[in-house]
Amino acid sequence: MTAPVRYRALVAYTGTEFHGWQVQKNAPRTVQGALEDALSELARARVKVEGASRTDTGVHADGQVAHFDLPHARDPWRVRAAVNKRLPDDVRVLAVAEAAPAFHARFDARWKEYLYRWSRSEVVTPREHPFVAPLSPAARVELMRAAAAGLPGERDFGVLAVQRTGEGSEVRRLDLVEISEDGPELHALFRGNGFLRGMVRSICGVLADASRRRVPTDRIAELLAGGDRSLLSAKAPAKGLTLVRVGYE
Repeated sequence: MTAPVRYRALVAYTGTEFHGWQVQKNAPRTVQGALEDALSELARARVKVEGASRTDTGVHADGQVAHFDLPHARDPWRVRAAVNKRLPDDVRVLAVAEAAPAFHARFDARWKEYLYRWSRSEVVTPREHPFVAPLSPAARVELMRAAAAGLPGERDFGVLAVQRTGEGSEVRRLDLVEISEDGPELHALFRGNGFLRGMVRSICGVLADASRRRVPTDRIAELLAGGDRSLLSAKAPAKGLTLVRVGYE
C-alpha cells in the first residue's frame, strides 16, 4: 500500500456566509467543511484539512494556509483545478504544492498577519461594504497610532481574548502593529506568532474608540497592566478583519 501524499494549499475566502473556519456540530457551513467535502469527493475517501488559523465567523482570508493528505500522488495544479471546480464561489484554493510528510499548517507557522479595515466614508460602496467596518469621519489616525503604540512585544494578552482560560496559555508575541491611512480608510496591520480567539477584534474595538476620543489612548496599556475586562470596548465587527499571510521558516 502506498503512503498518503501531503499537500500544502494557499486558500482565500470571503467569510461573510461562513460560520468560521473550523467544522462545528452546530455550524452548517464552514470553510474547513467546504474544503473537506471537495477534497473527499476528489479522493473518493474522507480527507481531513488542517488550517493555520481558525478564523471566526465573518472573518475573511487572502492567505490562509492548509494541509491535507491524498491517498495517491497527483499533480498539484490538477488538485487545485479539481478542488476549485467543487468549491462554492466564496472560497478558492490559490495554490497547491507537495509538502513534507510532517508539515503542519498550524504548528509549523512562525507568524501570521491580520489586517483590519475601517471606512470613514459617509457612504460605503456595495463592493467594499462586506470588507470594511464603518467609523466616524471624525476618527483620527494619530490617536489610533498612540493607542496602539504599546502593543508590540511578548506578554499575556488574555484580557483581550473572548474568554480567559486561567491556565497561563495567553502569552503571545506581537512583532508589528502598523496603523495607516488611505483616504477615508484606516488600516491596522498585526503580525505575531499567534493570536487568541477574538484578540484582534478586541484590540480594534479599543483602537476605534480611542480614534474618536471615546476612551483615552492609554486604554490598551491599562487593560494589559490591570486585566480589568470591564474596560474593554465592544469588539470590532468581524467583516473588517482579514487573514493576510502566514509565514514559515
